[in-house]
Amino acid sequence: MTTCLVVLALLLAGCGGDDSSEPAEPQATEAPATSSTTSTTVPIPQDAVALGDLVIVGVQFGDGGFVRVQNRGSTDADVNGIYICQFPQYTDLGVEVIGGVIDAGATVEIPASAVGGLSSAGGEAALYANNSDFGSPDNILAYVQWGTGGARAEVATAANIWPGPEVSITPDPAYNDIVLEGDPVDPENWS
Repeated sequence: MTTCLVVLALLLAGCGGDDSSEPAEPQATEAPATSSTTSTTVPIPQDAVALGDLVIVGVQFGDGGFVRVQNRGSTDADVNGIYICQFPQYTDLGVEVIGGVIDAGATVEIPASAVGGLSSAGGEAALYANNSDFGSPDNILAYVQWGTGGARAEVATAANIWPGPEVSITPDPAYNDIVLEGDPVDPENWS
């Protein structure tokens, strides 16, 4: 419990400073070598709150659209201090989710406005463990990009949760969404 309070205090302290809505661009870091594995699990950074398996499982496009986030874990996930992002907008997931918790097995819909809108022409959705360094592969937990793509594909690739910066889902024009049907790192599982 003390560790959680210290982490929460560090996260809150990191949120102080100027009132700009866009976090400072992270310092360049050397990306670790990637491997050919398709593992979608990464170690949770030491200063992150322990989470269940949070996965982005769908994106509905348009002004009334949303990003669907599912807790595939067996325990409830406290998502306060976890950020949902589409560069350059970053929003604390705990503010968007009622009570700041996603129950085990539950799925929530985060409105398009929380990530700056969702266009079928191109974009991205990402979950980050904290707001201290959005350029670090140690902090990214989940990622998907579609159409013309987004700005954080290289980070997701370095974290081994996305197959490559040039890989992007092509939304079917007959539908207004993309939906995950399996392992999120495999583009073939998105339709």
